[in-house]
Amino acid sequence: MSIKLPPGTPILALDSPTFAEDFAKAIGLQPGEKLEIVTPQFERTDGMQVPVPDMSVDDFRQLATRDEATLKAMGLGIWDRDDKGIHWLFPAEWYSRIPDGLEIVSISGEVEVFKRGKTDDDRRFGMLSFGFLQAQGASK
Repeated sequence: MSIKLPPGTPILALDSPTFAEDFAKAIGLQPGEKLEIVTPQFERTDGMQVPVPDMSVDDFRQLATRDEATLKAMGLGIWDRDDKGIHWLFPAEWYSRIPDGLEIVSISGEVEVFKRGKTDDDRRFGMLSFGFLQAQGASK
């Protein structure tokens, strides 16, 4: 597969010792102008040290009945909140303890069955890309 670029498109090499200067020139950055590049954040930004739980499959299933403050204190994060409820994400530290066969909900809304080593362990902001849905009013 080849990519067709417009004529004159500069091709830059990241390992070039003049990459920064070449990039600035390619995008038309003027001296004194600020350029900010933001990359994905993989680790937690809240500084929380999340303990790895010793929980059974039933304990994981019962998470949806816990209140928001408790879930946050455990290190879980909110992906989305709407009138149906809250989509919680598991902390990345929990990957090795999530029981095989647990039903999970991905950030794209797909319901899947967790399989350690097969289910993606990608993380953003210290959270895995899946967790569970907590129906509105389900917490105690």
